[in-house]
Amino acid sequence: MRLAHSLVATLLIISPAVASTTVSVWPVDSLIKVFQDDPPGKDRAPDGAWLIARNGHASLQIAVRANAPLPEVEVDVKLGGGLRTEVRRVGYVPVRSNPPGSPADEVVRPAPGKFPDPLFEESPIALAADQTASLWITVYAPAGTRSGLYKGEAVFRSGKERLATAPFQIRVVRATVPVKQTLKVTNWFNLDETELGHYYDLAGNSERYWQVLGNIARVLADHKQNVILTPVLSLTEPKLNSPDLRYDFSKLDRWVETFRKAGTAEIIEGGHLIDRASGYDSPLKIPAFVVENGAVRRASLDPEDPRAEAHLNSFLPALYAHLKEKGWLDTYVQHVLDEAHGPEPPVYLRYVNLIRKALPGVPTIDAIDQTAGLLGDACDIWVPQLGKFDDGFEAIRAHVKKGGQAWFYTCLYPQGRHLNRFIDYPLLKTRLLHWFNFRYDFTGFLHWGGNYWASDPFGNAEPAIEDGKEVLPAGDAFITYPWREKNSIHSSIRLETMRDGIEDYELLQTLAARNPDKARQLARKAIPEVTGYIRDVATFRSLQAELFAALDPGAH
Repeated sequence: MRLAHSLVATLLIISPAVASTTVSVWPVDSLIKVFQDDPPGKDRAPDGAWLIARNGHASLQIAVRANAPLPEVEVDVKLGGGLRTEVRRVGYVPVRSNPPGSPADEVVRPAPGKFPDPLFEESPIALAADQTASLWITVYAPAGTRSGLYKGEAVFRSGKERLATAPFQIRVVRATVPVKQTLKVTNWFNLDETELGHYYDLAGNSERYWQVLGNIARVLADHKQNVILTPVLSLTEPKLNSPDLRYDFSKLDRWVETFRKAGTAEIIEGGHLIDRASGYDSPLKIPAFVVENGAVRRASLDPEDPRAEAHLNSFLPALYAHLKEKGWLDTYVQHVLDEAHGPEPPVYLRYVNLIRKALPGVPTIDAIDQTAGLLGDACDIWVPQLGKFDDGFEAIRAHVKKGGQAWFYTCLYPQGRHLNRFIDYPLLKTRLLHWFNFRYDFTGFLHWGGNYWASDPFGNAEPAIEDGKEVLPAGDAFITYPWREKNSIHSSIRLETMRDGIEDYELLQTLAARNPDKARQLARKAIPEVTGYIRDVATFRSLQAELFAALDPGAH
């Protein structure tokens, strides 16, 4: 099967009152970023049909450029056969600097400049004069869609005037993305009510807060996130029942049910029980409930403070009993300490024994920032950082062989020639993250930055951390954007590409169940070595077509 993935470009001259205005539209592969200074026809995709699996998504991209301002342009996409479409405008955010550890040939273009990332749903759109814009068309093929060729078109209008038309073709293949997702995916979101209040008009309205959570949950579920970081301590209300404490888990229940209803909480990812005073190298602290002067309050305790262990010995058995009552034990995992390093592993090991005793059978999960052997079997789900285990696959596989799990994560790093999803990286790097999952037998992916926005995320994609000492790579802190008007979040071209990669992973798993040698062969073609993956979009599209063909029952 040959992969062809373009639209047919059309150039029309507007007549009547604006006869001097020309509008150019042309197809660009959705894995290639369109910039505002791109001339007409730049990176034009070859003619043909875009491929899509059933129960899967395809991302189409049309670049558009006018030689005069057009303040109100309507874009109407027509496509039959039960295929669903969503049209959004690609927005641009400033990038001040490229990741310092990345060679120039690993970024799309040098910074500073404006780079494409957020997706906006508004209609009509405004076209500036002599400035290229990008339209992102998401196509979804329901599981029952007949395989075959479907023809559609995107029509650009200004009032009653037809500006341009971009015909396109979709070929639905016989491969089907499984309904049940096996890959575990979590982007960490800061969903504290006070924090969200900086971006949404909550105005002390608790119900509006839960509405925002539900809207966010639906966007995440639609993009294949099935694990949700859950701040169990923050969602628990302690009450003094002298001389003991009892715990009200009603907020926790509403949280889980909100995300579970949306399909995002297949795994409840219990928040960390050990924290730090401030930055990465600051002293460890235990968030705790303590009783003082006949009242209960929240405190941050030193790990050597006997009240820290007393807190966990009280809280965790109550949490366990509640999870069991709700039937959630089998879907709950527990974080202990994020990225244990330096002198921290001994504290981790001491507390994990207490935690496991109070939560019998509940897997522990943590990002591992150094040699995994320091934590060993004290952590059930190892989540090492990509770029730090290039020579550690043997230890990871041994852990899995003993019954553990292995996910991987990205966070600030890796840079260099590794895969990652920074705004100024090629989208192919983002797409291949989940081919990497399959290639090296990882079963999950974690990223810390779902929505750790700056005060103005549209104007600052590189917020500072550690009291301003370090600036994050562009987009590392978030892969979504606040949508205040709808109490929701905007997606990004990176999040859309992540979803496409997750679907690739599930199709590779489907093929592996039938023909493991072929699945492995394809994965090795995509990623021969950790940093030696394919970097050419056309080559990847041919490989994607080969995957679809291998899953076609008529081809065997």
